Amino acid sequence: MATTVQTLQELMTREAPGSPVAMYLTGSYCDGGLRPESDLDILLITRVPLQVGERRMLIAHLLGYSGKRATRQPGRPIELTSLVLDDIKPWRYPAMRDFLYGEWLRTDYEAGRLPHRETDPNLPVILTSARQHSSVLMGPPLAELTEPVPREHLTQSMFDALPSLLDDLVGDERNVLLTLARILFTLRTGLIAPKDVAAADVCSTLASAHAHTLDRAARAYRGELRDDWTELHYEASAAAMALTDRIYALRP
Repeated sequence: MATTVQTLQELMTREAPGSPVAMYLTGSYCDGGLRPESDLDILLITRVPLQVGERRMLIAHLLGYSGKRATRQPGRPIELTSLVLDDIKPWRYPAMRDFLYGEWLRTDYEAGRLPHRETDPNLPVILTSARQHSSVLMGPPLAELTEPVPREHLTQSMFDALPSLLDDLVGDERNVLLTLARILFTLRTGLIAPKDVAAADVCSTLASAHAHTLDRAARAYRGELRDDWTELHYEASAAAMALTDRIYALRP
């Protein structure tokens, strides 16, 4: 992990894509520790949008160092989110994301696709989590650089993200179930917890069959069992429906 982060820091210093303001390690690394298959979440904030050449350069670098299929040095999968400071300060919603790299998009990137600027309903969750728990790689602490996301925007963002999240259930059962549990936890508390911590809290409120399914997802997330949902489509769908019903019951 150290080499992955160091090479990215060196790239930022050498090439300065978008005129970097700050860069942070976020996610599981800073909140409860990395799980066996956790992404290395990195948040980059720049002064100006990335140019086409800078996007190509970042993609080429990340393809070389991110995940098991990395072309130069395989390691933890990287999820890099880049934001332009003027897009988030002053804060407004929906918020604009300037660049995104994630291993689930590797095939598109290898084919030459470049990430473009677009609104992202997940940004309130990313920023709220990073303000609560992050490690500075460059620049000032995030709390000194950005404003808190208003609670109503954090809530709205989770409801806006629900349809696309549920569309991904088949084939991504573990992540979808745990994300639904975290949404439910956040709606109740205003906090962003690690997915397995949120799942443990939510399990105590579910019917036993759904709690068992969600607990299976949490244990797989921690690397305690093999993550195979081939014969569990019905159970995953039923648990997702139960969680979604509880989420919508908390809609303002």
